[in-house]
Amino acid sequence: MIFEDLNAFIVVAQLRSFSAAAARLRVAQSSLSKRVQRLEHHFGVPLLKRHARGAILTESGAVLLARAQRLVEELKDVERDVRGVLQQAAGNVRIALPPATSPVLAPLIFEQCRLRYPLIKLQLRESTSDTIHDWLSGGEIDIALLYNPEYSADFEVQPLIVEPLFVIVPARDPINGMPLVHPESHALRDLATLPLILPRRPHSIRVLVERLCAADGIHPNILFESDSIRSTKGIVEKGLGCTIFSRTWLENDIRAGRLCAIPFSTALLNWKLCIAHARRQDASLAIASVKMLVEEHVAALFANGFWGLGTWLAVDARG
Repeated sequence: MIFEDLNAFIVVAQLRSFSAAAARLRVAQSSLSKRVQRLEHHFGVPLLKRHARGAILTESGAVLLARAQRLVEELKDVERDVRGVLQQAAGNVRIALPPATSPVLAPLIFEQCRLRYPLIKLQLRESTSDTIHDWLSGGEIDIALLYNPEYSADFEVQPLIVEPLFVIVPARDPINGMPLVHPESHALRDLATLPLILPRRPHSIRVLVERLCAADGIHPNILFESDSIRSTKGIVEKGLGCTIFSRTWLENDIRAGRLCAIPFSTALLNWKLCIAHARRQDASLAIASVKMLVEEHVAALFANGFWGLGTWLAVDARG
C-alpha cells in the first residue's frame, strides 16, 4: 500500500469530490482516480461510490477513513520527528489568539519561543474568533486559538478547554451604589426578557445564543450590539443592560464588586477553546514546534487554575 494513495483517498473522502481533491493536491484528476482505484484493488472492495455531484463513502470506505486519518497523522509525526534530528526549527510562524487569551498567553509563548527556538520568527495577530476563523480558512495564519470554531476540511481542530458562560450584570445600583439583588441562576427562556448587550454575528457567543434560543422558539431581547468586551463591561456597569461571557476574563471586576456573574441553569451555554492549524502537506518543523509550545502553555495555565471553572478536553497536551 502506497502512502500517497492513502492520502489521496482521505482528501477525496473529506471533500466528497475528485475534482476538488485534485485541485487541493495539485494533481490531475485522472492521476487521483488511479490512486484511489489502486487502493480499492489492494483491499478488494469499492471505497467510494461516484455520482454526478461527486463521491460518497461506501461502508468499507468509512471504516478505512476512520483508521487512515489516524495512521497518516502518526506517519507525519514520525516524519517530523526524524527530520527534527537533523533540522533545527526555523522560519516564520503566524499565530492568532483571541483578545481574552492573548494578553496572558502571548508573552509566555514569545518568551519560550525565543529561548527554545531562536531561529523561529513569530508573527502574532489578535482578533475575535470569527475573524481568526476567516484568516485560517484563507491561509493567512498557521496556528490559531479560537472559541467554538466551525469544523472544516481545510484545517484540523482540537478542543482544549470547555468553560461555562454566565449572565454578566452590574453588582451595584449605578445611582446609589447599593448592592443589587440578583437571582441565583437564569434559564434559557430568561433571554427573551433580559436587556442583552451582545456582539454582532458571527461572534461565537452571538451564534451560540441565537442557535439555542431558536431551538426553543425563544427570541433573545438584544438591546445593543458591542464587539468589544471592554466597552461592554462599562455599559453593563452603568446599568444599561447585561451581557453573556466567560467569568474567567471578568474575575477582577467581579472581585472588585463592579460586576456579578449569574450562572445558567442549563449546561448548554458554554464555549470551547480550541487549537487549530491548516491541513498542509508542507507544514514545517517550525509550525509543529510552535503548536506544541501553545498547547504546553495552555495546559500549564489550566493546571494552575487560570480556567478555574473550565474542564480539560484535550487527551495528551499536558503530557
